[in-house]
Amino acid sequence: MKVIEPLFLTELYEEFFVANGNVKKLNELLNRISKIKIFDPACGSGNFLIIAYKELRKLEILILKEKAKLTGKAGSGSLNFGGDYISQISLTNFYGIELDDFAHEIAQLSLWLAEHQMNVEFFKEFGQTSPTLPLKESGNIVQGNACRIDWETVCPKNPDSEIYILGNPPYLGSRRQTDIQKEDLKIVFGSDFKSLDYISAWFFKSAKFIKGIIASSAFVSTNSVSQGEQVSLTWKRILNEGIEIGFAHKDFKWSNNAKQNAGVTVAIIGLQNESQKLKYIFTEDLKITTSKISPI
Repeated sequence: MKVIEPLFLTELYEEFFVANGNVKKLNELLNRISKIKIFDPACGSGNFLIIAYKELRKLEILILKEKAKLTGKAGSGSLNFGGDYISQISLTNFYGIELDDFAHEIAQLSLWLAEHQMNVEFFKEFGQTSPTLPLKESGNIVQGNACRIDWETVCPKNPDSEIYILGNPPYLGSRRQTDIQKEDLKIVFGSDFKSLDYISAWFFKSAKFIKGIIASSAFVSTNSVSQGEQVSLTWKRILNEGIEIGFAHKDFKWSNNAKQNAGVTVAIIGLQNESQKLKYIFTEDLKITTSKISPI
């Protein structure tokens, strides 16, 4: 939640609270969230995609419940709310890249299970839902090397797209990288790559991807990405793309199921197109507002 809330979820809830009492605005928000694309270019078994999917479905239920109150359908005793009360959030709007073939298959299965779980919750509220079976659609999870794949071939974009890129890419300092991983960085950066952390490729590729469209990105990263040589080698390139840091969670302990990743100190850094919007720094229980965030 430290990733998805400041990346997109908090804004959507703010829009929901503004829309309360107004059917037209609620319908506009429903239409917006039905078109949002979520993309994890290092998705593993799909954890970030699953959480994002479930949170969007939960918000959709809240919007539809508010709409039911306003249109007189809530409390009517009827279980048939009509076609407007079927989820419009599709797994086809969820995208991922995963190097490991087994994890890639697990991610697809996990998204199906998440869809079924949320369909059950939807049925509890409205007495109807889209059938999970037979399985007809899944997240667009591609097996491959995210450093070498053109991300736009996985997650298509256009000027009207609203896309959120997120995830927990691999942390590998220059001394721990294999020859293949060093070649990955060479492909992404071309030059001055030998001292870079492996995760810098995801930050740079996401910056190039979101440039000029309605999109932003956020990754969990080791705090080393904002230290020493990393700052000049990575962040100068990103900032030169017209991209800025929109929010950041300062250093905290993080552990997950990735190999050799227990209890590392990480930061979360969110990127967006340059704007006049306020930026946010999160540290422990504080939320600090600022006009600019430095990568250092």
